[in-house]
Amino acid sequence: MKYTEILGVSFVNGSIEEAVEKALRITEEHRSAYVVAPDSEMMIAAGKNKTYMRTIQDAELRLPEGNGVIYASNILGSPVKSRISALDFVSALMARMAEKNMSVFVLGRDYDTVETAGFNIQNRYPGLKLAGTDDGYFDSELDLFEIINKAKPDLLLVGYGSPEQENWMYRNRSQLDVGLMVGFGDELPVVAGSAERAPKRWRDSGFEWFYWLIKEPKRFGRLLKRSNIVFEAAWRRLVG
Repeated sequence: MKYTEILGVSFVNGSIEEAVEKALRITEEHRSAYVVAPDSEMMIAAGKNKTYMRTIQDAELRLPEGNGVIYASNILGSPVKSRISALDFVSALMARMAEKNMSVFVLGRDYDTVETAGFNIQNRYPGLKLAGTDDGYFDSELDLFEIINKAKPDLLLVGYGSPEQENWMYRNRSQLDVGLMVGFGDELPVVAGSAERAPKRWRDSGFEWFYWLIKEPKRFGRLLKRSNIVFEAAWRRLVG
């Protein structure tokens, strides 16, 4: 597996198939490692917060999620081979896990979303065992750990949203008996069917941002913030 450093973060630089096979081996080792998929916003936030940067850097795999990350890698002269979204990665990983009759646990903040996502996963990947679902609301987080550890899932999907999910995985990995964790906050509603995804042709073109700008103009401010990583990369290239 090859890696490329972009603004202080070493990203996977390979195909989604390579990333999935690497993740599958880690999952089988059952050591509570975690995977993050930083987009432009996460990268800018990490650049301003050393603790969050450490959280991202300590992940077993760091997937190049956003097109802004890809643009930045090109500007810096170390192009990343391809974008790997968390949703595509997890979907491919669960397909492989289903072949081995492995298990997944779905954790989120909304009961209906978590339950529906779990149901849809079971239907889509018949060989994959649903070890459990939970919305994570307990008087003590130790109660949640007990439920997860009793299930001993091979894969734990943490749908808390960034930066909470990354910090949660980093903070609690030593207390969890799981194979692999993946931050999955933005993707969980898509799996549950309560949120849509941009059409594949837009995602593949690198202009997914333009699709959302047309569809939801109110996203303009957020999309503008995401472009900051491109300016940051250009500045780094200029000053060395």
